[in-house]
Formats: sequence, C-alpha cells, structure tokens
Amino acid sequence: MTLPLPQDILGPNFTNFLLPWIFTFAIVYGLLRKVNIFGEVNPKISVALAFVIAFFVTATGGPQLGAFFVSLFGGAATFVAGILVVILFLAMVDQQGKLKENSTVLAALVILGAILFLVSQGPVSGFRLDQQTASLIFWVIVILAVIYYVSHEGKTKTPAVTGQTPQGG
Repeated sequence: MTLPLPQDILGPNFTNFLLPWIFTFAIVYGLLRKVNIFGEVNPKISVALAFVIAFFVTATGGPQLGAFFVSLFGGAATFVAGILVVILFLAMVDQQGKLKENSTVLAALVILGAILFLVSQGPVSGFRLDQQTASLIFWVIVILAVIYYVSHEGKTKTPAVTGQTPQGG
C-alpha cells in the first residue's frame, strides 16, 4: 500500500499555488520590512505590496515554481539528513572531545558518511554508487590507511632532562 502524496490529499493547487504564494509573500514582506523602504509612514504598505507581488509571481509561474520548491527543499532535506549522519558518526566516536587531534579518523568518518549517503541515495544526477564500486572504494581506503600507518613516522619523544651535569674534567 502506498501512502498518498500531499498534493493528492490537498489538491494540486496546494503545491502549485498556495505554498509558492505564502513563500513569496513571506520573503517579500520580510525584505521590505528589513529594508524599511517606506519608513514609518505606513507599515501596511509593505503588507499590501508583498500581497500583490506574491499574486503576480504565482500567477506567472505557480506550477513551475511549486515544482521547483518541491525539488529544492526535498533535495535539501536529503543533504541535511546526510550531514546529520556524519555528525552522528563523529559524536559517536568522539566521546572525550579529542577527535580534532586525530585527523585520519575524522577524515575516515566523513568519507564513510559520504559513501553511505551516496549508496542510500539511489541515482543522484545520473551517478549511482553500486555495491562493486563501494567495495572497491572501501578497499582502496583500507589499503591507503595501512600504507599511511606503516610509513608514517610517529612523533618521537625526547628524553627528559634530569638536570645532572656531566662528570669529568
């Protein structure tokens, strides 16, 4: 059983007219109030102007504007969810707040989050990360991590100075 879409329940004019009209009205009204172009003469002028502009915009491009906003905000919500997953990975690993010191783990978690995002996304702009490509990327990352770990020289600690003076003459 598939769930009905909001436009099926509320009708096509909900996303093709009402939501673009409210969005345009709010943006224009907010900008007019922020700029304060009419001063304190009559603040209701900004309301009337935003009202008229919102009707002009939705009359001109209502369905196209509605489809654009549905696509824009739907895609933005997907990317915000992907960023949230990366943040959750970082919070899960960084219990003592010391992850900033280990950039390798930080980079690995960000890459892992990006790969999971691409795998769960399906086709994104014609790009699809299939299981074979994801496996190849995983093994390349593992190999690079091993090469880095083996070849990276750790910081050597200098012996502590004991304050003794050399003997002899």
